[in-house]
Amino acid sequence: MLKLFMNSGPWGSWNGENQQQKSNKPQEEKRFQPDNNKNPFEDFSKKLQNFFKKNFGKSPNLESPKSIIGLVLLAIVFIWLSLGIYKVDSTENAAVLYFGKFYKIATPGLNYYIPYPFGSVIKKNVTNVNTEEFGFASHSKRSEKRNLDAESLMLTGDENIVDIEFQVQWQIADIKDFAFNITEPNQSIRKSAESAMREIIARTPIASALSDGKSKIEQETKILLQEILDYYQAGIRVASVQLRRVDPPMQVIDAFRDVQTAKADKEKEINQAQAYSNDIIPRARGAASQLKEQSEAFAQEVIANAQGEAGRFVSVYNQYAKSKQVTKRRIYLETMERIYRDMDKVFIDKGSAKGGVMPYFPLNDLKEAKKPTQQ
Repeated sequence: MLKLFMNSGPWGSWNGENQQQKSNKPQEEKRFQPDNNKNPFEDFSKKLQNFFKKNFGKSPNLESPKSIIGLVLLAIVFIWLSLGIYKVDSTENAAVLYFGKFYKIATPGLNYYIPYPFGSVIKKNVTNVNTEEFGFASHSKRSEKRNLDAESLMLTGDENIVDIEFQVQWQIADIKDFAFNITEPNQSIRKSAESAMREIIARTPIASALSDGKSKIEQETKILLQEILDYYQAGIRVASVQLRRVDPPMQVIDAFRDVQTAKADKEKEINQAQAYSNDIIPRARGAASQLKEQSEAFAQEVIANAQGEAGRFVSVYNQYAKSKQVTKRRIYLETMERIYRDMDKVFIDKGSAKGGVMPYFPLNDLKEAKKPTQQ
């Protein structure tokens, strides 16, 4: 390879002369024959001196191997320094470290740092939304060996067991804290999220967790998880917590459904009884109020009649005290009038009985005759 480089490079051919193409075969064979008397290193040094003299106006002293080594080392240093150029995308953040200690956060675009072993760069995507799953595994995470039952079974506030599937979505908020304060971000988030969910479920009754309390559980879990990660200074922002499924355990789900059905029937019966109570009680109260009013009216009537009778008796007594005979006679006549008012009455003349004829005079028929006939 060195021979080919010397033949095709700017230093000319291998033997140190600017050879021209020859047409005769013997000279061509002589050109490719190695010359054991010449030193290839010295020839290379002469060609290198000619290159520097031609391009830079002066030639270095390459007569010794130390000069070549110096140039090689200079090229290696140049290549090593060029390795410090790196690019940060608009979706990324980069943390620059020197001797393992944080130095700065690099801005998007081309940047430079002193390469390894002095410096290093940690680049992370801060716009990507990462997802952690609990109680289930999607197709992309089937290979993970996890105990899904241990993740999903939780104890509620009223000491019932529920089977929960949920997921947590998160982003990197601070690359410095994310890179230095936590060693295994995924495991830290998983442990913190599971702990937060278990704490919130332990405060929630099973009826609320299975019905309308899911959104409240999600919100409270998100707040608690963010507080835990902030306490750890993890540099992570929790985007959302979503419940996918909340059910009783599979072993008792049929019995639980029977219990729920019985509770629903109980509520139905209670509602029907309450509706009947709401219907019958107002009607009973209305009837009682009506009866009370009628009783009060009857009492007022009886009292008024009694007071009227008493007043009449007092007035009669006053008249009786003034004229006893007249009052007795008037009372007698009024009493007889009431007695004979509705009775059949027949008058017999005592004087006509002596002639053998008994006249009949029915007064009731006379009253009927006097009534006008209906047309």
